[in-house]
Amino acid sequence: MLFSILYLIASLIGLLYSWAFLNAFDINVFRYADISDFLLASLKEPMTWLLSFFALLAVAFDNACSLRVARRETHRWFRWYGSERYRRVNYIVFFGLTAISLYVYAIEKAEEIRDGEGERFSMQLTDGAPPKQRVMLGTTARFVFLFDADQERVEIHPAESILILSKPSPAQSETPRTE
Repeated sequence: MLFSILYLIASLIGLLYSWAFLNAFDINVFRYADISDFLLASLKEPMTWLLSFFALLAVAFDNACSLRVARRETHRWFRWYGSERYRRVNYIVFFGLTAISLYVYAIEKAEEIRDGEGERFSMQLTDGAPPKQRVMLGTTARFVFLFDADQERVEIHPAESILILSKPSPAQSETPRTE
């Protein structure tokens, strides 16, 4: 049961992040993804788990404060805060806080890529065209999403149409030294 719940949570985190991130590039991820792709999306981007964990900590802390208020005599204006109903509703706040933080993170990451940051790959297609430099936005089991930063254009390729995806080694990315 616990494994199934964790699988569901991981898939929901990945679904929300993938949708928000790729939607910033006008890609409807639901047209290209399988359900298992969303589980992998959350695992490919560990920050999504960290953001979800911080949202859970915030709600748990608020619930602990609510319990403290419930244990002591409080003014009638604060009784709602110490109620069991408030703590149950607070779980909805957890989902909302998680969704908002994942959405904001995805949009910021998309803006960074549009500003020229991101992992660049050299891609060669099976059609024999010369290799192209692209930023990888993500992958699904069947598709690869790439961004052409020079033309500000998104490319979606079926995975089987890509012959080679290569990334320069860190030594090659540095500027050459003159001696």
